[in-house]
Amino acid sequence: MAKVDRKKLLKEPDEFLSFSDRTIRWGKDNLNKVLWGATVVALIAALILGGRAYFNYREQLAAAELAPVMTAYIAAVEGRAKKADLTKLASELTRVTAEYGSTPAGLQARLALGDLRLSLGEYAQAAEVLQALTQEEDLGRELAPMAWHGLGQALEGQKNFPKAAEAYAQAISLAGPNMGLMFKLDRARVLAAAGDKKAAAQLYRELAKTATAPAVAEQAKTALAALGQEAS
Repeated sequence: MAKVDRKKLLKEPDEFLSFSDRTIRWGKDNLNKVLWGATVVALIAALILGGRAYFNYREQLAAAELAPVMTAYIAAVEGRAKKADLTKLASELTRVTAEYGSTPAGLQARLALGDLRLSLGEYAQAAEVLQALTQEEDLGRELAPMAWHGLGQALEGQKNFPKAAEAYAQAISLAGPNMGLMFKLDRARVLAAAGDKKAAAQLYRELAKTATAPAVAEQAKTALAALGQEAS
């Protein structure tokens, strides 16, 4: 896959934010919520639920441990971290994942770890992390589409285009309308790469006609032309 120019992407409309950009944006918007939410839950549990207090204490502890790791992750994704720091960051994310994997903080850490593996071109490892993440029942509507889309990218990186198309389809079904537009472009691309040019052209044609974002419609028309197809 082509290397993502993050600086350029950050200047584009929301539909074209990369997996990493959406992940760190979600993290910035929700990290305080995770920390405070886990704290409140732990306090209530301690007062009311008695025996369940330890479980909720672990959620609070996980959130507290995640905060500095996510700060380092955001710095890495935004290009401020040195290359040598990436290995340490992956190790820290792996530790949080191993210890607190199913807590809200742990789920966020697993998404970040999958994205970091993608950034390093470690597609098989990224796929392993993200595949497991997509199976979590409590993933939530915010993280689920990003996890499935990241899995699609990991599978595409391994040139497993049919499976990547399935993952992108799942991401589309869970995403909002703007994010879904970009995911449809991704799915059409891997369908074409898998040899199903008819399905790819159909999806591009749909986007060319109905996409509310002009840039998406234009990309779809360009892709159709490359397939030797017309938008009409």
